[in-house]
Amino acid sequence: MAHCGVSRYQRWSIMILVPLTIVTVGAAATASASKISLKQQVAAMAKEIAALKKGQAAAASRQAALEHQLAVMRANATKAAAANSLNSKAESLAIQRLYRRVMRASRKQEAAESPGRLSNIEATLFGVRTRKQYFSSLSRENPAYIRPRLHMLLGQYEDLRFYMGLQVVDRFQALTQQAAYYNGLPLQQLDPGFQRPYGNLDILATIPHKLDVFVEIYLESQKHPTYVYADQGYLLLKALPLPLNTTPLGAIFNTVNVKAGAFDIDFGDQNFHRSDNGFVQRNPLIGNALVDPSTEEIGMEVYSIKGPVHWLAGIGTGSTGDHFDYGSNPAVHGKIWGDPLPDLRLSASVYYADHAGQFATPYFEVSGLYAGDRSGGIYNAVFGGPPQNGFTNEPGQITPLNGLDVSAYQMDITWTHWPFEAYSNVGWTDDSAYREHWLYGQALGVYHINPALYLAGQYSYAVAGAINGVNTAGWVDRFQLGGGYWITNNMLAKIEYVYEQYSNFNGAFSSLAGPVDGVDAYRNPRFSGVVGEISFGF
Repeated sequence: MAHCGVSRYQRWSIMILVPLTIVTVGAAATASASKISLKQQVAAMAKEIAALKKGQAAAASRQAALEHQLAVMRANATKAAAANSLNSKAESLAIQRLYRRVMRASRKQEAAESPGRLSNIEATLFGVRTRKQYFSSLSRENPAYIRPRLHMLLGQYEDLRFYMGLQVVDRFQALTQQAAYYNGLPLQQLDPGFQRPYGNLDILATIPHKLDVFVEIYLESQKHPTYVYADQGYLLLKALPLPLNTTPLGAIFNTVNVKAGAFDIDFGDQNFHRSDNGFVQRNPLIGNALVDPSTEEIGMEVYSIKGPVHWLAGIGTGSTGDHFDYGSNPAVHGKIWGDPLPDLRLSASVYYADHAGQFATPYFEVSGLYAGDRSGGIYNAVFGGPPQNGFTNEPGQITPLNGLDVSAYQMDITWTHWPFEAYSNVGWTDDSAYREHWLYGQALGVYHINPALYLAGQYSYAVAGAINGVNTAGWVDRFQLGGGYWITNNMLAKIEYVYEQYSNFNGAFSSLAGPVDGVDAYRNPRFSGVVGEISFGF
């Protein structure tokens, strides 16, 4: 048998090698294919991981952006809420910051111009007055300001602020009196000496442009030298609270203010030019006018706050306290005023009290319009005044009327033009129950030599038509001449010469009508001398 030239050995070799080769080639091919697939998988996974990382970075970036945006929105919302609830406080703080900035700049400039200048507080309390100021500027002759300026802020709670003020005065007088008798008995002569110190303590709680609560306390006074007692205590309403402020009633307060409590009634303008116990720095002289209508009543005043012509209407008890005597009626008063020129103020006032219906009762009250000044007179012990004989608590003053059925009228004029300052009034009053009437007036002039030094003079008079039903042509007048120096912005020293005399009261009048304000008027009594005072207020 032919075997195509291939031996058995070769056949077995082929039979063995061919399958091995096939297996080897297949294995190699399989291994190569497996290797390529693994690389692709690794690459794909790496690509996927890179994509995931990129996505995570984008997500983190987006998350951070969203969180920042959310934080900004929350902050803006908080600021908006705070701005809505504290808008007025923010404005107040901004004004305070601006004020402090301006004051710092001013102090730096002053320090550069005047090395060694005092601090702001020291400049106020101890620095010499350098700014031009009137004793009573027209802008302050307002029913809201029949009181001292209070600069000391005790505390603040949101919009509510508490202020305090203190005014004190010490005086020395060297007065003499002549022809001074009381019911035919001579009054003793007077020696020079010091008066008691007098003082006022004032407290104000206020929500600006809304509400004032004011209390004035006399620490010591001529009428009550050993007592501390309240003089004024009232509420000044400038706007109604919610929800009343949105009603027609609330709209009324856009044109008026309301004062209620116990207060010095606004009759005439002398309240802006007179001394009131320890509060003396609106008066350029020491003594007040001879006739000084000033009294505190319990009641209410409504007054306009928009001009050019202002008005006031008031009602009160007609006395210095509360009383419920049978037959008495409330007292009423009114006032109109305006500034026809920038330097000129005019006003007219009226007052009426009718207590005559309770005249027959064992105890009755009377009007204190002319004799109800709680601080008392300035010139101690003259003409039977305290602490000598106790005939009158208004020594040297003329206090018209017995106060039962009182009608009073007064016109006032004030003029300020630096360096001059002038005030004058004329008044008429009548008590029909006692048939007593007086004409009175005053004229005050001030010349400012410089902001700290000034001269002043005043003439005041009272003419009696009838007293206690007895006709007379008697009159009394007072002349005052003096000046003062502002030692600091808060400390004022004054000196004054005063002369007062009764004239033209005859003996027949005196025998029927009796003494006039603690002295026998028909003897033409008089007093004169020098008074000095130093006052401090803040």
